[in-house]
Amino acid sequence: MSFFSPLRHLPELARRALRGALVWMLLAAVLDGLAGLALVPLILAWFEGSPLQSSVLLLLGLTLLQVLVSYVAQRRGYLAGAGLAAGLVAQLVQHLPRLPLTRRGQLEGLVRGPVFNSMGIPAHLLAPLMTALVTPTVVVLGLFFIEPRLALVLALAYLPLFGLLRWAGRRSLGLEQQRQAVDRHAAQLLQTFAQQQALIRSAGDASQGQLALRDALHEQHQATRRLNRRALPAGLGFATAVQMVFSLVLAGGVFAVAAGYLPGALLVAVLVLLVRFIEPLAQLAYLDQALRMAWQALSQVLAVLAAPTLHCPQPGEQPQDASLQGHGLNSFGEGGEHLLKDLDVQCAPGTFTAIVGPSGAGKSTLLALLGRGMDPQTGEVRLGHVDIRQLSEHTLAQHMTQVFQDSGLFAGSLLWNVSMARPHATPAQLQHAAREAALDDVLTSLPDGWHSEVGPGGALLSGGQRQRVGLARALLSPAPILLLDEPTASLDAHSEARVNRSLQALHGKRTLVLVSHNPTLVRDADQILVLEDGSVSGCGSHEHLLATHPWYARFAEQQHG
Repeated sequence: MSFFSPLRHLPELARRALRGALVWMLLAAVLDGLAGLALVPLILAWFEGSPLQSSVLLLLGLTLLQVLVSYVAQRRGYLAGAGLAAGLVAQLVQHLPRLPLTRRGQLEGLVRGPVFNSMGIPAHLLAPLMTALVTPTVVVLGLFFIEPRLALVLALAYLPLFGLLRWAGRRSLGLEQQRQAVDRHAAQLLQTFAQQQALIRSAGDASQGQLALRDALHEQHQATRRLNRRALPAGLGFATAVQMVFSLVLAGGVFAVAAGYLPGALLVAVLVLLVRFIEPLAQLAYLDQALRMAWQALSQVLAVLAAPTLHCPQPGEQPQDASLQGHGLNSFGEGGEHLLKDLDVQCAPGTFTAIVGPSGAGKSTLLALLGRGMDPQTGEVRLGHVDIRQLSEHTLAQHMTQVFQDSGLFAGSLLWNVSMARPHATPAQLQHAAREAALDDVLTSLPDGWHSEVGPGGALLSGGQRQRVGLARALLSPAPILLLDEPTASLDAHSEARVNRSLQALHGKRTLVLVSHNPTLVRDADQILVLEDGSVSGCGSHEHLLATHPWYARFAEQQHG
């Protein structure tokens, strides 16, 4: 990957701003080199006793111009970085909701990590990199007009230096990519660890979560050590090579002066010039590595933005009723595993369908297909006798609402999080939804009631409180189809009983599809589907399955166990 090849994959506005900033950075680096070259005639004039006025004015003019252009370049760099992050966030906001659920598990920390880190690329990486590359090049080219032999020596020295730089980059590239993957995994585990503190404390020091996090942090430490062992010698080697080139130029210059081939004043001028630019050139290996790692992190975002999304036509068709059917559904995991196998399901309008089965049977996958969280590889889902893929996003949202195990909440008030399902809901409708979801107890316990802040992702609420907010939002929604995945998993027995009564009251009013491991929630369903190994092994009422299906009979015994 070249330094600037990822630019063509960025959002258009961010790419344009970045190109503009790069032009100013290039101009600043060129002026920096020209200002350095202006030192040569000044030093020569001083040694020769010639008038210094014109040389001083030239140096001052170029220096002031370079300072002004550098200010503009730096400002453009910061603005380009902010624009880059804002452009990526805007595209992610449009893109992420349309990704299949199978891809969303890879997005943890995407905005907090690669996107926000990308803000520093223009000003903190590209600008010094441009200086380290362009300014010495300008100096060498300028020396061809002053002392061609010395310029030729420096130009020839460039070739092994940049060959060494490319070798150092290839040497550490694989370890850099490995370090990025380890960092992402450790960050995900760390966030989970922070969110599940109560559970982890109750499990003790030997809990699986703690051990997994310790292993991830240890692997991160080891990956960093491996990268440093590989990269640091290469970086130090490059810096040493730059110093050796300077030393050889110094030794050769002294010899040339002693032999009468080169004026001593010119050698002093050139050495002063080289000392000025030796440091940024010596840092080139570290800048190269930092930019490579930044591009790799940014490539994670670009890969997500390039991922195919679920296509929804506009304006699309309209469902005929609130029925939900799946015909010949087949779904495969990313590893090729067969998750659902030629599965059929029929949910008539206003009926209650429960889906049960052992862990890994495909229950959540089926619910994701019915809610169009992803599409089946073969088969079709029909909502109101219309292929769900022919519905617009707006139509799908109007006809279906979903509740997951951990309801996603936005930073803001409880009122806003619940009422987004029906923005113009009356206070009576809000209170009714809160009662039905057992959220009224939560509202009473919070000092600000409906106006209490939930924090990012609902972090200020417990898991059970977040689940009640999600249920209240779904019950407030006018959508005629309701999909629920373990809606009472985090609730206490009293709240669970209240929610169960609320769901039973929806019978005949909404089409309800429920995934649960709780026999109490499913026993009153119109039909119960038993999934095993991706296939329907039983279908019927509670009484029918209790008498005919061994797995369901054992499942139902949990209620009395």
